[in-house]
Amino acid sequence: MKPGLVVLSLETGRRVCSRAPPAHAVSPDRDPSLLERAAALKHDLGKYVAWRCANFDDDAWTGPMTDALVEALQADLLRTRETPQGDLTAWEVFEAHTADLPAPLPEPELRTVAAAVQVLREQEPALRAGDRGRLAAARPALRQAQHEIRSALRDLHRRLMREG
Repeated sequence: MKPGLVVLSLETGRRVCSRAPPAHAVSPDRDPSLLERAAALKHDLGKYVAWRCANFDDDAWTGPMTDALVEALQADLLRTRETPQGDLTAWEVFEAHTADLPAPLPEPELRTVAAAVQVLREQEPALRAGDRGRLAAARPALRQAQHEIRSALRDLHRRLMREG
């Protein structure tokens, strides 16, 4: 296999996916894998963290809690990345891509994503139980966190491409 980013499941230790290094040059001051990592995160987390939820209009996020929204939240957050080895939650996907980075995370956008992922992770018990009451109360925070993740990863990738 060519050198690049390899994502391992935190639970099984098996390879979930791997990415080849970017074909274009990057700044010598930056870790050359950061752009590739940002692209992988944008795809693996940013794209799927709100894949189903993005289809709901504002009424679904403020009106009575529907089964459809509960199911979409569970799918997007508990099964963000489906692999042959099993499903990964949004926080597992983020951890798989960032576990080897120094703390604090090296880019402000990654720190924004980390905070938003924590908001999602805090709702894991309610998501697993399908607790409509707790999920209804958490809807604004969940929606905001999904939006922040998508936006921050998009912005990070664009910035690294420009600076590359």
